[in-house]
Amino acid sequence: MTPVTPHLHRHLRRYLLLALMSATTVFGLACWAVLTTEPGCLLAQGHWSSGARQCYTRLCLLQGDCGQMASPITHCGRVQPGDSRRHVYFELGNPLRDASTTAWWTADKVGGGEIRARFENDRLVNLACPVQP
Repeated sequence: MTPVTPHLHRHLRRYLLLALMSATTVFGLACWAVLTTEPGCLLAQGHWSSGARQCYTRLCLLQGDCGQMASPITHCGRVQPGDSRRHVYFELGNPLRDASTTAWWTADKVGGGEIRARFENDRLVNLACPVQP
């Protein structure tokens, strides 16, 4: 077995780096392609905004924008007292109004009422959702 020369070693590292960069790029493009469809978004445990044709994953919490949902009332069952404010905002979208202890959303796009969440220490204490038709 012949030893690896420094020249060959340098070329092998370069090719390995290029292969790794290419694989990472392909993986990133595949993830982006999946998240641009509603089924892919739901598979990634995100919520789909049909109006914006955009997927909101939990990454939206770090970005500070979880979008406006057309019918946040459909997600009322996904939040419970004790949940963090961040989780509530992920499930219901950005509130229309937000104060230190209360946040409000329009229940749906036809104006079928208002959702009100009350927080203490950034934990949900009470969620008032109108009854779905």
